[in-house]
Amino acid sequence: MAESTMDESVVSPGFVGGAAAVVTFGALAYVTVLLFEQIAAGVLVGALSGVGIFYTVPYTIRRADESYVRDDHENLARSFHPGAAGYALSGAGIVALALMFVLENALLSVLVAVTLAFAEYVVLSRALPRAGESSVEDHDGDWSSDDWDE
Repeated sequence: MAESTMDESVVSPGFVGGAAAVVTFGALAYVTVLLFEQIAAGVLVGALSGVGIFYTVPYTIRRADESYVRDDHENLARSFHPGAAGYALSGAGIVALALMFVLENALLSVLVAVTLAFAEYVVLSRALPRAGESSVEDHDGDWSSDDWDE
């Protein structure tokens, strides 16, 4: 009978992102409810950062994996950038929590944080490379110092 070890099983980036999202959601929701005694606001703050971490962790893992190749043909949502969404949303929960200290209305704090997250997403989706792409694309016409004649 063969025994399976931990080295033989591979944990997917999605699973790691999901586990990190649950921990982030729980921690931020708990802190928000503890500080402001508003369960709905705690759920919203935790959900913003939890969803952001859910997208950020797999994106970061796939960017570090040189063998990962993105398959455009099977991706139906090619225009969606998970890394940009993850970075924007993970910070939005913290921004909403910070704004709750300044603003009296929790809903207004969350709306401002979501608006800022949308603006961040627009900028980051243009600036960040997608997982499976190199940040610097090699083209035949590009100038290189390797072509210098000595």
